[in-house]
Amino acid sequence: MDGAKKPDVSLAGLLELVEASTLASIKGTVSGILSLISDPAASSFDLIQLIEVDPPLAAKILRVANSAYYATSKTISDIHQALIWVGFDTLKEIILTQKVSELYRGGTPVCGYSRLQLWRHSLAVALLAKTIYRREFGEKGNNAYAAGLMHDIGVIVEDQLLHQEFMQLVQTMEDTPRALSDGETALFGYHHGLVGRGLAENWNFPAELTDGIGFHHNPEGAREEHRMFVKTIFIADYLMFEQGYGYVAMPLPDREILQQYVRDLGLQWYALRAIVELVREELGKIEQKGYLIA
Repeated sequence: MDGAKKPDVSLAGLLELVEASTLASIKGTVSGILSLISDPAASSFDLIQLIEVDPPLAAKILRVANSAYYATSKTISDIHQALIWVGFDTLKEIILTQKVSELYRGGTPVCGYSRLQLWRHSLAVALLAKTIYRREFGEKGNNAYAAGLMHDIGVIVEDQLLHQEFMQLVQTMEDTPRALSDGETALFGYHHGLVGRGLAENWNFPAELTDGIGFHHNPEGAREEHRMFVKTIFIADYLMFEQGYGYVAMPLPDREILQQYVRDLGLQWYALRAIVELVREELGKIEQKGYLIA
C-alpha cells in the first residue's frame, strides 16, 4: 500500500498474537458450541452445561430470551425455561451470536468502516446462508449460520491486532476501491480469509466450517467435499454486500462467478430473491428491537 510501512508480522506471528490477546477469550465457548452444532447426539444437558460455566453469557441469554424480539408474555428466569421457549437450535445460535459479537465492540469508524458495520454484515450473511439451507436444501443450516457469522473473523483480527495499518488500508480503499483481499495481500502478505482459516484450525473448528471461513472468496480452493457449502457462503456474502449490508468500499467480484455458483447449487433466482427479502425483513426486526449487537 502506497505511503504505509509494511507491518513486520507474519501470518504465523499474527496467529500467535491472537492467542495472547483478548480475542482468545471466546475460544472455549465458541469451540464448545460448534462441537454441539456438529454433533447430532448433543443434548440439551450438554448445552446447559456449556452455558452454566459462563455466568455473564447466561445473563445475556436470559436478557435476549426476555426481549421483545422473542415476544414472551412471561419472565424467563433460568436457562431451562429459555431452552423450552426459544428451542434447542435457536438457543445454540443465540449463544454463538452473543459470544462472537464480543469481538466487535468498540473501535473507531473510518471511511464507512466500523466494527458494528462488519458485525451487521456478518449477521446478515449468517441469516441468508442458513435460510438458503433450510428453504432450498431442507437442512437445518446450523453450520451455514456459524460460517456466515464468522466468515470475516480474519478482518476483526486485523482490525484489533494490526489496527493502524488496517485503518490506513480502509482509507486508501475509499479513494481507490479494490478487493479487500488484494489490499490486505499487498500490505500484510496475507488476507483475512487466510487469517480466519488459521484461527479456525488453531481453535479446532470443524473442517467444513474452517473451509467456509478460509475460502469464502474462493470456493474452488476448498476441499472438494466442502465446495457446495463454501459456495453457499460466497453467494450469501455477495448478495448481502449487494443489498447494502457491506462494511468497506469494495467492488464485488464478476457477477458471472455468482451466477455460476447459483447454477452449481441448483438454485433459482426467483427463490433467492424471495429469501433475500425475508432476511432483509428479519434484519429490520433485529435492528428495530435493538438486538443487533450484544
